[in-house]
Formats: sequence, structure tokens, C-alpha cells
Amino acid sequence: MNPIYAPAFAAHRPERAVEIHDVNGQFQAVCWDRTSDQRRVLTHAAHGVNTCEIEPGGDYVWWFDADVSGEGIWLRQPFGGGPSAPALDGVPPGRQYGIAFDGNGDVAAINVGVGTASHCYLGPPGGTGRLTSIAAGYLSLVDMTAEGRLLTLAGRADTDQAITFVRLADGRTSTLAGSRDRRLWPMEFRPGPRPAAQLLVVVEEAGRYELGVWTEGAGIVLNRRLPFDSEIDARWYDDGRRVLVQHDRAGRSRLLLVDLDGGDIDLDGGEPIVVPTPPGTILDLACAPEGRLYALWSREAVSPRPLVVEPARDAGTAEVPTVDPGRRELWTRQPYGRIHSFVATPPGAGPWDTVFLVHGGPLAHDRDNYDHRVELFVRAGYAVVRTNYRGSTGYGPRWRHGFGHRVGLAQIEDLAAVRDHLVDLGVASPDRVGLCGYSWGGYLVLLAMGAQPGAWALGLAVSPVADYLATYRATTPALRELDDELFGGTPDEVPDRYRDADPMTYVDEVRGPLLIAAAVDDERCPPEQTDRYVAALRRRSVPHRLIWTDGGHYGGDADEHMAVVAAMIDYADTVLDAASDRRISTS
Repeated sequence: MNPIYAPAFAAHRPERAVEIHDVNGQFQAVCWDRTSDQRRVLTHAAHGVNTCEIEPGGDYVWWFDADVSGEGIWLRQPFGGGPSAPALDGVPPGRQYGIAFDGNGDVAAINVGVGTASHCYLGPPGGTGRLTSIAAGYLSLVDMTAEGRLLTLAGRADTDQAITFVRLADGRTSTLAGSRDRRLWPMEFRPGPRPAAQLLVVVEEAGRYELGVWTEGAGIVLNRRLPFDSEIDARWYDDGRRVLVQHDRAGRSRLLLVDLDGGDIDLDGGEPIVVPTPPGTILDLACAPEGRLYALWSREAVSPRPLVVEPARDAGTAEVPTVDPGRRELWTRQPYGRIHSFVATPPGAGPWDTVFLVHGGPLAHDRDNYDHRVELFVRAGYAVVRTNYRGSTGYGPRWRHGFGHRVGLAQIEDLAAVRDHLVDLGVASPDRVGLCGYSWGGYLVLLAMGAQPGAWALGLAVSPVADYLATYRATTPALRELDDELFGGTPDEVPDRYRDADPMTYVDEVRGPLLIAAAVDDERCPPEQTDRYVAALRRRSVPHRLIWTDGGHYGGDADEHMAVVAAMIDYADTVLDAASDRRISTS
């Protein structure tokens, strides 16, 4: 078994924790007795488990039982094993938008997406839930105060519903508004009962990210002394006296402890303490009740592995694993900034056949972490490039937002610029460069194959957005809200932007060859829009191959994922070998 995320700990029984592991190719919840260091698989869910939590008392584990479309219910199961039952009766099936407990575990809240709204339910664990609030669109439940008096939910950070508070006594709500110039994210309530609730927040303003504390009745106080130039995540540490910060920048992570000057909320304490971790990426992080940090860590040539850090004891420089000589970084200068890429190459001298592995999101970024797809392509003789185009996180607000709503087009311009740079450096063969992407990365593959047909020798797209307008109408509320932010409005409000970004707009320019893999039950990128795009390729006799897979947007089990990667490598080999044969026959 291999852990997929950091553990979740029982607040009042720290010897008990729950994790998600890869169990025979499928994610399942695993109970961990820290005293004996014994682990036991708890769930055997038909479609796997991607989200779980443990009650503060440690007696029960909650896990979300989803179907292939991503909808389901929360189940509650004894830590020691036994049958599962609904965690709260009366809660309808829906999309998982978060859960929270009060400090003692006497009250639980569940937020589910039902239709186009977020429904929040409250009740005793294992009892009956009552509907507390309904909000239009997508809001995620973040936390509950220790005394069970107040909930906080996160909306889109630049809207009037950036942060929503629900008072559980009467269901009344209040909000903190964000804007395009001041985005807000709620982190978590300060632990312990307090006369006035205090919420840790992150604020993006004036091109930087800052920590802040919202106090009930007083508003937000920011730490102006410690700005960050790229995204941060934060949580309370040491019973709320300090804040643990994960700072992700240019594909790598660092951890900091920020002292709150004895607990005052002015956040103007001493200098932050750097928590020693090896260079690379912290994929997930949790803090045990006693203060020990549990992380899932990786770097490019090192597969994810648990990392345990004790900030009170560990000091100095962490162990640095050996770096593979076939790994390098590339910075491509453009008038609007530098494009950062991670490049992996096979042994020997270039140029090589090259594949861009394009990340999705777009609010994500490729990191200094292990990716089995990179390893498989490199073993097959390909150079693999992972580029953090404009719109990626990890490089500051201007890089994340500053592309003028030219969705898709700005991103493929960056990919083409890096392609040209690699050709000039002798890394990539100019006529043997392809694109490979999943989800929104697959969308960029299809867009580039039509909008830049002369630049790319082939495209490999898995679960892509192939018809943007059709996908927008049929996808989840959360993704529609993301599109509204990216494009600056809905398709009805800014139709030209959606048309310019739509792969269907350029489908008549596609030369191929293309391999497209799509899931029959994909709730995010529905199969009907893929059918429409492929039919257009077929009418024009564009060389392509279509693979249908089982499951939802994230596919089936590990074997099926590996089969898709193998099919892509085989297709790339066949296409590029055929191109070589054509050049030889005409020379």
C-alpha cells in the first residue's frame, strides 16, 4: 500500500489516524494505529475513496462514497471495523463540498452540491441532519468553530461571496467580499473556545499574498511585514499561537512557522522560522496533535514518500537526494516574463523526439515532483517538457491572472515559445514535437492542434474539453464558476472570448494525427462533446484514434491509467516512425 495524502488525526485520541492509500490500484481509506504502527484497510468502495476524515474522538471514520459521476453520500464507519451507515440521515446524494466538526465531535456539518446550489446540513454524527443553509453556486465548507457556533464557507475569491459565515443558532449568514483587486481565502478558525471567533485568512492584494486574521466584530488585520510573492497555504499551529505556512514558488515548496507574538492578533511577531525539508514538493501536509508534521514529499526522480518533521527538534539542512543528470530547468524569456519549464531527457545526446506534458487546471502548476508518465515517456526515448504557462499558480498574481482573458490562446503561445527555445538549444527535433495533456491540459492540446497546426507533430488528449460551449452547459457548477472567472463572464456575456478559445472553432485547421481518450461517464468533460469533435475530424479524414475508457473524469483503476499511457506512447512511436519513413522515401 502507498499513501496518497497526508493522514488525518483524531484531535482527542492522537494515536488514531486515517489515511488514503493505493490498495491494489484503487484508493481506499486505511486506519492507522500510531501506538502499534499497524495499518488496516477500512473501506472496499466500488469506485474507490478520495476523501475521508476521522471524528475528534477517534471512534469513527467518515468517507465519501461516490459513484462514477462524483455524486454520493458521506458514510460513517467504526475505526475498528464493522458496517458503515449514513453519517447524517436525511442528507441527499450530491457532490462533496466539505465537512466539519465542532471541537468535541458532538456536532457535524456536511455541505453537498445538489443541482446548481450548495446545501449545508447540521446534526450529531450518526443522527439526523437538518438543512441549515442553501447558497446558489459552488461554496466549499471550510471549518466550524470549536464551540459549534459558526461555520465558514469559501466561494470564489474575487466575488461578494468570497467568505461566508453561517450562524448555526438561527441559520443567518454574513459575507466578506473579495474583488479582482483583493481576493480572499478562508483557512481555518483559531482552535479552542473563544468569546469572539478568529479566522485565519489569506489575502491577495497589490501583487502579493499576505496572512491575516479576521476577528468577529472587528474585521481583518493583515501581516504587512511578511508578504509572499506566490501562493501560500496556512493553518494554525501550537494551539493557535503560531501559523504554519506552506509557500509554493516556481515548482518547489518550503515550510515556515510564523510567531504571533504571544498570541496577539496583530501578526507582527518575530521573524519566521524555516522548517527544514528537502528541496522538492510537499504534495500534502498534516499536523498531528502533538505538533509533529506529516507530509507527502516528492521530487522529479523520487516517487512520493512520507516525510515526518518535528519543528521543535529538527534543525539545519534536510537531506538532499541525488538529482538525476537528465533533469534540468528551462526559463524562456518573453516580453511579458519568463516561462518556467521542467525538462527530462533520455541518456545520450539530443536532439530527441519531444513530448510536452501539459498540466491542467489551469490554476495549478507543474512541480519538482515525480510523475510516472514522465518516467514512461523518457524510458521510451522521449524528452518530456512540463511548462508552467501563463495562468499557472506558483509564480505570483500577475502570471496567474495577467493574460487578458485570452483563455487558451495565451497558454498555447507560451508552449510554442518554449518549443522554439528547445529546438534552438538542440534538445528537441523541430519536426518531432508533440503535445500530451489531461483534462484542461487535453483542451490545450486540441486547441493548439487547430490554432498552431504547423508547430506540433501530434496531439495526445485525455478527458479533454473538446467543445467549450457544450462543456460549459453540461459540466459541474464549480467548473462553470472557474470558467466565469477565467473568461470574465458567461458565454452569453462574452461570447467572442469563448468562441476564440474553443477547439471547435479551429477544428477545420487540424491536420492531426490525434489520439483522444475519453471516459464514458465523465461529469466534467461530458462524452457528447468529445463525440462532436471527433465526428468533425472524421468528416475531414484527419488521422486520429479514439479510445473510450470506463469511469468518470479521472478514469478507472491504475491498470486502465497505465493502459492509456501505453497506448499514447505506442501511438506516438507509430506516428513519428511513419513520418521518418515518409522523409526517407522522398529524399
